[in-house]
Amino acid sequence: MQIKTIKIYGFGKFHDTTIDLSKRFSLLYGENEAGKSTLVAFISSMLFGFETAKHRYAMYQPKQGSQYGGELYFNHNQNDYWLKRVDGTHGGKVTFRNLTTDTSLSKEDLTQLLQPLNKELFYQIFCFGERELQAVFNLNRFDLVKRIQRIGAIGSENWIGLTQELTASAGELYKPRGRVQPLVRLLREYDEMADKIETAKTQFQQYQTLQVDAQRTAKILSEIQQQLEKLRDQQNQYQRLIKLYPQYQQLKNSSPVQRTMLISRTDWQKATQLATAIRQLKQDLATQEATIKQQRQAHMPSEAQQFYISHQQQIDQLGAQMSAMEQLEQRHQQNENQLTAAKQQLEILSQQYGASLANLRVLTTSEQQQIEGLFDQQQHLSIERDSRADQRLEHQKTFEQLRQQADKDSTSGMDLKWLIGGVGVVLVALFALSGLARTIGGILGMLIAGYGIFKPIISGNQQSAIDSQMALLSAQLDQDRQQLASLDQQLIDADAQVTQFGAEHQLQGFAPERWLDLQADIGKFQAAKSKQIQLQEQQNQVNQNLRTFLAQWQFAGEIISLGGSQAYQLQQIHQFLSERRDEGQKLHWANESLTASTQRQTKLQQQLDEQQAALSQLLVQYHLATFAEFERQYQQDQATAEQDQRLSVLNAQLTQADREILDDTESLAALEQFSQSIQTQTTLKQQKQTDLLNQSSQQHYQLERLASSDKYQNLLQQQADLQAEILSLTDDWLTKKLLINWIDQTLINASQGRQPQIIKVAEQFFQELTGGRYKQMVFTDQTVQVIRHDDLTFDVGELSSGTAEQLYVALRFAFTKVMADVIAMPIIIDDAFVNFDRQRTQLALKMLRKLAQTSQVIYLTANHDNLGFVDKSEVYRLDAGKSV
Repeated sequence: MQIKTIKIYGFGKFHDTTIDLSKRFSLLYGENEAGKSTLVAFISSMLFGFETAKHRYAMYQPKQGSQYGGELYFNHNQNDYWLKRVDGTHGGKVTFRNLTTDTSLSKEDLTQLLQPLNKELFYQIFCFGERELQAVFNLNRFDLVKRIQRIGAIGSENWIGLTQELTASAGELYKPRGRVQPLVRLLREYDEMADKIETAKTQFQQYQTLQVDAQRTAKILSEIQQQLEKLRDQQNQYQRLIKLYPQYQQLKNSSPVQRTMLISRTDWQKATQLATAIRQLKQDLATQEATIKQQRQAHMPSEAQQFYISHQQQIDQLGAQMSAMEQLEQRHQQNENQLTAAKQQLEILSQQYGASLANLRVLTTSEQQQIEGLFDQQQHLSIERDSRADQRLEHQKTFEQLRQQADKDSTSGMDLKWLIGGVGVVLVALFALSGLARTIGGILGMLIAGYGIFKPIISGNQQSAIDSQMALLSAQLDQDRQQLASLDQQLIDADAQVTQFGAEHQLQGFAPERWLDLQADIGKFQAAKSKQIQLQEQQNQVNQNLRTFLAQWQFAGEIISLGGSQAYQLQQIHQFLSERRDEGQKLHWANESLTASTQRQTKLQQQLDEQQAALSQLLVQYHLATFAEFERQYQQDQATAEQDQRLSVLNAQLTQADREILDDTESLAALEQFSQSIQTQTTLKQQKQTDLLNQSSQQHYQLERLASSDKYQNLLQQQADLQAEILSLTDDWLTKKLLINWIDQTLINASQGRQPQIIKVAEQFFQELTGGRYKQMVFTDQTVQVIRHDDLTFDVGELSSGTAEQLYVALRFAFTKVMADVIAMPIIIDDAFVNFDRQRTQLALKMLRKLAQTSQVIYLTANHDNLGFVDKSEVYRLDAGKSV
C-alpha cells in the first residue's frame, strides 16, 4: 500500500490540511508540537477507526470546530482507492471506493483489505519511534535477548511479559532447591506423615493376619472369575453354533450353480451405457429432424429478396452509387440553406440602400486612393482656409488697436499732471527735507516736471513707430485677402472634382462621406449575388444527377415504392438495400445453420449405427437377441452370485473348532443339551463366587475396623488433606510451567518461519548502519551474538547502547521489509534516530531510502539537520503546510 494524499478536515491541531505523499520516501519536518504524532494517529485512525470516548485523549478532537475526520487516497495491489472517514459510531462513518474500477465498497471490504492487521499490529510492525528504542534499554539482559530473538512473532512483547509473570508465579510455588515455597514444605510434611502411618499400621498383628487371609481370598476369587469367563465364552460359542446349525447343514448339502458364461458387471455396465446412449441418440435425431424442418421453412426468401436476387447485378451496381448520391443530397440541402442565406443578405442590403446598389461596382484600389486623396485635399484646404481666416481676424484686430492709439497720441500736448507733480515734489523737498534727502527730492521733482514738459516730443517718436506697424499690417491684410480668395477657389475646384468622381461612378445618390464605407456593402452585395448564381448552377447540376440516378431505379419502382421528393426516394432505396442486406445475412446464417444441422444429423446417425453395432456384438457374445433378455439373464446371474456370497460369508464365520464341534454333533438337540450343561456349571461357579465375595467383604470390614483407631484415622485424614493440597498446588504449578513452555515454543516456531530471511536482511542493514564494523548475527536459544569484522564475537549485552540500538533498528526494519511481501503497508518512523550522531543518522536515512524501493516510508522529524540528507522534493514542512 502507498498513501498518495492525506486530506484532514479536522483532527487535533490540523484542520483543512492536505499533504502530498506521492513519493515512495517522504520526510515530514516540523518543530516540537507541529503535529507529527497527531499525523501518525490520523493515518491509523483512518485505516482502523477512531478511538472511543473511553480513550478521549487519543481521539484528537479538532480544536477549531472543523468536521472530525478526513480522506486518504492510496494505491494497493495496482488499484487506486479513496477512503473517507468522519465522526460516527463503531470507529466512524466510512465511505470507501475503488477508483480504478469505479466501484463503491463497504467498511467490511476495508477490513478485508487490511487483514490480518488491526491497529495494535499496525503500531507493532509498521510504526516505529524513539519510545520503542528507549523501552529496549529499560529491560534487563534476558528481556533484551528475548525481545530481539522473537521480534518475528506478532505480539511477542505481550507474550514475553506473560511468560515472565508466569515464571515468577511458578517460582513462588516450587523451586527444586527451595525451602520456603508452599509446595516444597507440603511435600516434606507428606513424607513425614507417611512414615507415621506406616509405623502405626505395623503395631496391629491381627490386622496383618487378616490382611494375609484377605489376599488369599482375593486370589481364589480371581481364579473363580477366570473359570466363569471361560464358561461364558463356551456358552456364547454354543449359543452362536445353535443359531448357525441350520445354515451349516444347508452349506454342507448345497453345491454351487455352474454356468458356462456369467455376465460380468463390466459388460452389464457397458451394455447399459450403450442402450442408454442409443435411446438418447434416437431422441436427439428426432429433435434434429424437427429443427431441420423449421430451418428449411426459415430458409425461404421474401418476394422483395427474390426480386433482388433476380436483379442483383443491376441493383448492386446502382447500390454502389448510393453513398455518392446521398452525399449529393446532403450537398443539395447545404446549397439550399446557403441560397436562402444569400437571398436574405441581398434583401437586407436592398432594403438598406435601395435598388441602386445593384448598379454600383466596387471601386478599385487606385480609385479608392484617388477619392481618398480628394477628400484629404478638401479637408486640408478647409483647415488651411479656416486658419488663414482666423489669422486675418487677428491682424485686423491688431490694426484697429494701433489706429486707435495713433489717434489718441496725435491730440495730446504738454502733460500738466506730470509738470504739477514735479513742482510739488521740489517744493516738499525744499521746505520739508534737509541735507542729502532734500537734494535727492529736488532732483526727482525736476525729472518729473521735465517729463511733463517734454512728453509731446517723446510721443511723436512713438507715433512714427505705430505708423510703421500699421503700414506693415495693412500689407499683411492684403496678402491675407489674396490667400483666402485662392483657397476658396481651390475648394471650389476640389468640390467639383469630387462631384465629377461621384457622377462617373454613379455615387451621386449618396453623401460623399459614405462613399468609402459603402464599398464593403457593395462587395458583400456582389459576392452574395455571385454566390447565388453559383449555388443555383450547382443545385441544377445536383438535381440533374439525382434525377438521372433515380430514373435508373424505375424498374424497381413498385417493389421499392418510389415516389415523392428526391430525398424520400433515396431514403426508400437506402431502406430497401439495408433490408436486402439484413435478409441476405439472415438467409446466409440460416443456410449455415441448416448445413450444420444436416451435418449433425448425419453424425448422430453414424453414432447411432456405431452404438447399435457395439450392443449387437455384446449380445452375440452371450448368445442373446435383445437387451431385455440380456438384462433378465444378468439379474439371474446376480441372484446366483448373491446366494454363493451368503454361503461364503457363513463359511467365513465358522472357525476350525466350530466345524469340529458341528461335525461331531449329531443333531441340534445335542448342541442344546451340551449348552444346558455349561449353564449348570456356570450357576455353581457363580454361587461359589458370591460366597467368596461375602467372605472378602467381612475381611475388609474387619481390617477397616481395626484401622479405625483415633490415632491411625487422624493420621490418614491428615495425609488425605496434605495430598489434596499438594495435588492442587502441583496442578497450579504444572499449568503455569506447561503454559510457559507452550508460549516459548509457539513464539520460537512463529519466528523460525521467517527468521532466516529476517537475519539475512538484518545483517545487511546492521552492516550498513555500523559502517561495516559488524558482519554477522548469530541467534542461539539463550542469546543473540554479533561478529565484528575482525571475527570477534560479542553478546548483545556486551554492546554499547548506541550499537545495541542500531542492532534493534536493523532487526525491526528487516522484519518490516520481510513482512511487506505479505502485508504491504507504509512504514512510519517518528523521530527514531534522535540519539544518533550525524553519521549514523545519514546511514539510517540512506537505508530508509533503500527500503522505500519495496515499501512506502514516511519519516517524521524535528531535527533540521536531517533535511540536508534528502532531496528537497522529498521534504514536506508541517509548519508551512507545503512541500519544499
